[in-house]
Amino acid sequence: MPKKLSTSTKAASRYNNDCSAKGIASNFIKIRKDAAVSKPISTGSIIGDYAITKIPYIGQAIKAYNKGSFGGSHLAHSINAYNESCRSRKKK
Repeated sequence: MPKKLSTSTKAASRYNNDCSAKGIASNFIKIRKDAAVSKPISTGSIIGDYAITKIPYIGQAIKAYNKGSFGGSHLAHSINAYNESCRSRKKK
């Protein structure tokens, strides 16, 4: 049997348990800052990235690939924010 801990010794979550839109949004921002995603295709230089994206077909492909990875990461962050807000409630 698991050991029962008092409320003072339980680990406190960094995220709020507010299931409103505002609570989910604040958790999303915290999670997005914790797990930042960098560009998968990058030269490492702002000027180099700008120059490569100006090439007609190659630039469009690079932009689409980078936006796809950011879209996937935002989707995962939003699912985690919802789970932390609504499914982690203390049962009364």
